[in-house]
Amino acid sequence: MSEELIKVDASGMVVAADYDYEATGFENQTRDDRSTPYLTLLQTNSPQCAEVADGGIEGAKPGMFMNSATEEVYDGRDEGILLVPAYTEHLYVEYRPRDEGGGFVGIHPFDGDVVRQAKQEAVAFNRLSVHGNDLTEAFYVYGVLCDGDEPIGGIVVPFTSTKIKAYKKWNTRVSTLLVPRSDGRRATPPLFAHLVRIKSLKQENQHGKFFIFEISPANGDVKNSLLPPNDPRVQAGEALMKSVSAGELKAAQPEAQGAASEGGDNIPF
Repeated sequence: MSEELIKVDASGMVVAADYDYEATGFENQTRDDRSTPYLTLLQTNSPQCAEVADGGIEGAKPGMFMNSATEEVYDGRDEGILLVPAYTEHLYVEYRPRDEGGGFVGIHPFDGDVVRQAKQEAVAFNRLSVHGNDLTEAFYVYGVLCDGDEPIGGIVVPFTSTKIKAYKKWNTRVSTLLVPRSDGRRATPPLFAHLVRIKSLKQENQHGKFFIFEISPANGDVKNSLLPPNDPRVQAGEALMKSVSAGELKAAQPEAQGAASEGGDNIPF
């Protein structure tokens, strides 16, 4: 890239040139122009972990995270990623059985007619199906990826199967937190006021070894991990929350989710 576009400031930080941001060139685009970025947790049998010559991704290893839209990989076991959660959804994902070719069919609200009927007709605990297809429970966390103090982009973190326990444990902590306000009252901070760290944790059962999510306050304690209202990460989280609430961003087909099972569980993520 030319030197006119990329410069180094007095502190040694690389900065971009001052474009006219009023004329972006994205005016005619909708969400159909972009893929929904999911945070994928790579497993030992994830195709992305194969040799590059066999279709794998350079540097991808089990236990790492991958952005499904950009195929960027991030450390999972040591540093993990920093995230400002902004919005959550509870839903069920419908898939064709693997012995019938597999494949995504659709997404259903947790309290919708399809899920309600599947629960009424279930013949085994937590094994739901509709029209011969499998239904998998999922909790989606829409959040803002952060690089230190800077927000770098939105992503969806899907908690399914063995990952759900970590989600519920963390969400219980933040949703029941009460902190004092300036007027003396106590209130629960907004979801996007929290900075969390997500790491991968190795587990093992009778089916083999696999990785799950580990989610915790970024600074060790929930209160110490709260961000001030004027923090750019909080502002990015609030903007993402409003975008999802308005229907401008919604979970769609989970693209390139790693296609790896966790210890034999028949799950899509």
